[in-house]
Amino acid sequence: MRIKSHAPWMWLGMTVASLPTLALPSIYLHLMRQDGRDRWFVYAFMTPFLLVGLLLGYFGLRALLRIVVRGSWQLELPDEGGVLGHPLSATLFPTRSRSPTAELTCRVRCIRMSRNTRASARGNIETLWERTWTTSTAMIQPQVGFALELPLPAYGEPTQMDRTGSGVQWQLNVVVPLQDGSEEPVFDVPVRR
Repeated sequence: MRIKSHAPWMWLGMTVASLPTLALPSIYLHLMRQDGRDRWFVYAFMTPFLLVGLLLGYFGLRALLRIVVRGSWQLELPDEGGVLGHPLSATLFPTRSRSPTAELTCRVRCIRMSRNTRASARGNIETLWERTWTTSTAMIQPQVGFALELPLPAYGEPTQMDRTGSGVQWQLNVVVPLQDGSEEPVFDVPVRR
């Protein structure tokens, strides 16, 4: 099974969210101006909404453009995912050739997310287990990829998420240093007992 990294969907969501955030206040201001009822307090009230829309659009489009130019990442895993106590063989595939300038930093972690809808939309994140290591490579080709061996502990909890977004999740972060900055794809890895 191939898993795509998190980033493209998040940036696409930011870009889409910027459209109504910019359009609705702009239409309202335009109609108020045509009707002759535009006063300073109308502009003062609408300015924060327009600024939020501009920021969402700027960062979302910038990141999407970066993904279009540089490409994205995918992780290939066995169909059943990982098993606690056994190392997991995975292959990291870029959509374009990459030539890292230094060692790759890999981090596998098990996190527990608990979302309390009444208290906060963000919720709490607790790290249950974490392992970080470095590995080197000269070139990562899209056809060949880069083989990784993910260490999984003998103890721990398997992946289990509920509808609210609470539960246990295993993640792989890979920091790839490149000449024009670094990329950090993040993958949700399914792990079972």
